[in-house]
Amino acid sequence: MEEPMRIAIIGGGKRCRAFLEMVDAKRFPNLKARIVAVADPDDRAAGMQLAREKAIFTTGDYRDFYEIPDLDLVIELTGKEELLKDFLRNKPPNVRVLEATLSRLFGDMIRFREEYLYRERELELIESIVDSVFHSMRDGVLIMQPDFKIVDANQAFLQSMGLNKEDVIGKFCHEVTHRSPHPCSGEGFQCPLRESLETGATSHAIHEHPNADGQVQYCEITTVPLKNKKGGVQMVLEILRDITDELEKRVAQKTRALKRDLARLVHEDKMIALGKLVASAVHEINNPLSGIHALARLMHRELEEGNTDENNIEKFKYYLRLIDTESARCSSIVKNLLSFSRQQKVEIRKLQLNELIQRVIHLCKHKMDMQHVTLRLELAEDLPETTGDPGQIQQVLLNLIFNSMEAMPDGGTVTVSTQWDRMRGQLRLEVADTGVGIPSELMSQIFEPFFSTKSQDKGVGLGLSVVYGIVKEHGGSIYVKSEEGEGCRFILRFPLESEG
Repeated sequence: MEEPMRIAIIGGGKRCRAFLEMVDAKRFPNLKARIVAVADPDDRAAGMQLAREKAIFTTGDYRDFYEIPDLDLVIELTGKEELLKDFLRNKPPNVRVLEATLSRLFGDMIRFREEYLYRERELELIESIVDSVFHSMRDGVLIMQPDFKIVDANQAFLQSMGLNKEDVIGKFCHEVTHRSPHPCSGEGFQCPLRESLETGATSHAIHEHPNADGQVQYCEITTVPLKNKKGGVQMVLEILRDITDELEKRVAQKTRALKRDLARLVHEDKMIALGKLVASAVHEINNPLSGIHALARLMHRELEEGNTDENNIEKFKYYLRLIDTESARCSSIVKNLLSFSRQQKVEIRKLQLNELIQRVIHLCKHKMDMQHVTLRLELAEDLPETTGDPGQIQQVLLNLIFNSMEAMPDGGTVTVSTQWDRMRGQLRLEVADTGVGIPSELMSQIFEPFFSTKSQDKGVGLGLSVVYGIVKEHGGSIYVKSEEGEGCRFILRFPLESEG
């Protein structure tokens, strides 16, 4: 049987330790060798300590190797050539020494192994950190193959879906996240995983996913492609963040902002309508005021002339009754204008639609007469009460009536009708005119803010958009029927209980 080669090592540092470990691990299967001695002046060097643990002879002076019987080979691992040369000058003739170049090569091989082991330990540490981060993330995380199959899932994802890892691994992503046996598709559907595979870049999307309770949650999805050295996508990391609460907050904020904008538009529109009413009211008030003024001057002259007989007294009483009637009429007009112009908070309460219509007609009747517009009222007597803000509903009526009047510059007929639709449980309000009508190509735009078919001096196009906003705020609906040259009909429906 071949005797193992007896080897001594000059240098007891890390390289020596690595060599000892490699020999123990039989990394050199064709090398029949036994380490019999290690020399290093540093008694605490790593290789010296391991050599002592293995009962290998250790010394601080390599010259002691001369006394070792049957020594076959000396390996120098310090990299100091002067030590090797000194040893060669004084070595016994039967002892072989690895040449300096080969010794350095051997040392480099051992250093390479040390670096490999360090990288391996470093990789294990990185894998441990990644695994710890992966499973401790609060957002759901999936690792998927390019064929859309799930390789791994973190705890946050499993908890949100109410699943175990065995329920997820190996399944297609759509089977787990969308609970669907079919791949995600459809017009407008965005698959971030497919986009990352096609582009090789990070992708984002917002999807609806069922949670553990079967309720819909909104998830912001980010897919990150994991590439090999050649740039090919080997895996895809998918991060799912539940943004349901965040979206609800954003929607609530947007709703509040829209309501503020609607309130502003309603107020601006009210001021426009008020301007139209005031212009009409000036003419309406001017006639009774002129009559009051004339009667007052007449009575004053009669009194100065001493005409106080019984006939004149009766005449004066008649004049006073006229003055009282006309002044009350002026007062009523001003009161209605003030009531309409007053900026009040939205107040939802019981209201009778027919009464609001009568009030609005009283405000704009004089303007109708001046424009030679005939009014027809077809109000249902059995109309039940509804709920809403009387001021806003009144503004809707004024806008629709003014809109009809402006569509009939040479006069015409405005018909206002109400009806109780028992089948639907809704109040139906219709405002129709015999005006110029609306071209079919403009029908889809009439409720847009600042859209108007009228000239700029007639308005800025807020009226119908405000009408639409108020009706929707009250849970109602509005649509229009019209043909060019055939007039126009606005049909509104309100529930008995307003959503506002």
